[in-house]
Amino acid sequence: MIPNLEIMKLATYYRQEENTFCRLIDLNETELGAYDKIYFFSEINREINVPDAFRAAENVVYGGSAFTKGKYQPFENEIIDYTIAKPFVYKEILKQRFQAGAKIKAINHVLDDSYYRMRANDDKLPIPPIIAKKRIYLFDRDIFYDDWQDVLQNIAKRNPSMIVPIHPVYCRTLADYFTIRNFNRFSRASTFVLDINIPLTDVAFMLKKYKNKFLADVTKTSTVYLELGGTCKTSYDYYNDLVYKINLLYSFWSNDIPIKIKFVYPEGSTNPIQDLEKEIEKWINGDKFFDKYTTIDERLEGRGKISNKKNAYLRDQRDTALKYFPNASGLFKQSYANLKERKVWRI
Repeated sequence: MIPNLEIMKLATYYRQEENTFCRLIDLNETELGAYDKIYFFSEINREINVPDAFRAAENVVYGGSAFTKGKYQPFENEIIDYTIAKPFVYKEILKQRFQAGAKIKAINHVLDDSYYRMRANDDKLPIPPIIAKKRIYLFDRDIFYDDWQDVLQNIAKRNPSMIVPIHPVYCRTLADYFTIRNFNRFSRASTFVLDINIPLTDVAFMLKKYKNKFLADVTKTSTVYLELGGTCKTSYDYYNDLVYKINLLYSFWSNDIPIKIKFVYPEGSTNPIQDLEKEIEKWINGDKFFDKYTTIDERLEGRGKISNKKNAYLRDQRDTALKYFPNASGLFKQSYANLKERKVWRI
């Protein structure tokens, strides 16, 4: 369990600065008029379940980056953002979880770990107190501010057991990627996304230069991904992105670098090949990495646990993409094994 940072800040602020009672309330509550304000905050991107009673209530304040298209909006009262988050507001729910069988070690982690957002817009926020050998969680969706290395160094000096980002770490340069992957105490088990916009004509040169570094860094159990999906402006952009990302993926695979795929749902647009891309993600990111001898086409033709009806639907999405990029049909006929054996992928 990772508690919500802003809810803890709010509770701490109201308790210390306003001397006001506050508590967590159950989502099943329907009588909400007795409360002065109800804060509904979330960092979860998708499928935020806001009960009808909360939607209808006029005293509910929504916040957290899940409600603002991924961009954190600071509090109007900036003192709240600067407040050191304390987890006391979660004590009752933690007590209930302990009584339900949760281990005391897990309960103590929530109470002893630290929680930190580096920035509120352009304002740099203070590093909270850190108990030595305990974790600190980062809540920023993008940690690569100009001074990010200095901030992490200052955190590391306080001797946490680990620095853990709660969101995927999007690395837009290879310099950032290799630096943070080797950063002392930064969790290597976190999700890392290579968000590099490199022309396909330059990929071979890039891999020749960095191949040994990638081979030393990325294994079949590594959580290092390329992104599929996301938010594009047009259907054509989605088809183009699919062709680009699979070409880039195969370039890594031909060098025996087992990069994976992370599918991302769109914000405010429709992805015409969403189901196909989700199936590609499943094909690659299975429990045992994936069947390295199977191609996407073979999976869509019935290999694996997919119904015939779904197979046909997914093949339709593939065929629609190929109408725009007919020369890309070979992308669906490759496996990790044959790319690794050939040691080359010609784009």
